[in-house]
Order: sequence, then structure tokens, then C-alpha cells
Amino acid sequence: MNVKSKLILAIFGLLVAIVAVPPPARAAGPQVPPEALRCLALAVYFEARGESIEGKAAVAHVVVNRAREAGFPDRVCDVVQQGGEQRPCQFGWYCDGRSDQPRAGRMWETSLDVAQEVLAGRLEDPTDGALYFVRARITKPSWTRRLTRVAHIGGHVFYR
Repeated sequence: MNVKSKLILAIFGLLVAIVAVPPPARAAGPQVPPEALRCLALAVYFEARGESIEGKAAVAHVVVNRAREAGFPDRVCDVVQQGGEQRPCQFGWYCDGRSDQPRAGRMWETSLDVAQEVLAGRLEDPTDGALYFVRARITKPSWTRRLTRVAHIGGHVFYR
């Protein structure tokens, strides 16, 4: 069994465990600031809601990786909101002028779960430290030329 298959099985097992554990027990473990959880979940929802769990986790890890990297803001919400609500910004959904209120309840819940697991350190980074991503269907943007491609997961290509 290759590494990718093992990762997918581990993530699936984790999700089954999350669903099987009642909410009070789920809260045990590292404390995740509610503001960081919401910001990261919004990024996952708007950037990767149609992706697999691995794809959602990959997008979440890019945000968290940036918060840990010099040259980026050091808080998750500041990373998500970098550039403000006017273009150019880091995440198009944040500065597109449309509502940032999630509408798909089940997809929002999944986004919250993935964000919680990433922030608590319970989901490994499938991007190997990526700091950027772009939708795979988009022609390779010029800004990616100076970067190293590290992964292609679902509908996104990840770079460092």
C-alpha cells in the first residue's frame, strides 16, 4: 500500500472516529481559538468545499503553514484576510464583494471538522509544507514560476 493510500485510509478512519464520538468528548485535546477555527473553516469551505477530505486538509494546511512562516501574518485570520476586502487579496472569495456566510450546512460542518483537526494537529500535512495553491484547471500563473510544485491534490496544485 502506497503512502497516499495509507493517508486516505487514516483520514477516513479519523472521520469515522469523529462522527462516532459525541461532541463533548471531541472538545478534549488542544484548545483551538474559536476565531482561528472560523477563519480556517471559511477558507476550507470557499476554497475546497467540493474536494475530498485530503483536499480540504491540504488547503487548510497552506493557511496554517503561512501563519508559521516568516513573511506572512502570524495568525490564521490575518493570513486569510491578508490584503483586505479589496483586490488584490490572498483569497479571492474574501475580497469578491459577496457574502462570506456559508450556505451548504453539511459542507460547512465538514469544513469546521477539518479545520478543527488541522488546528489541533491531528491531520498531517499532505502538501509537505506548501505555502501556495492554485486551482489545477487554471493555466499555470506566472507567479508560480519561482516556486517549487510539491503536490497535486484533487482540484488544486500546491507550491512552496
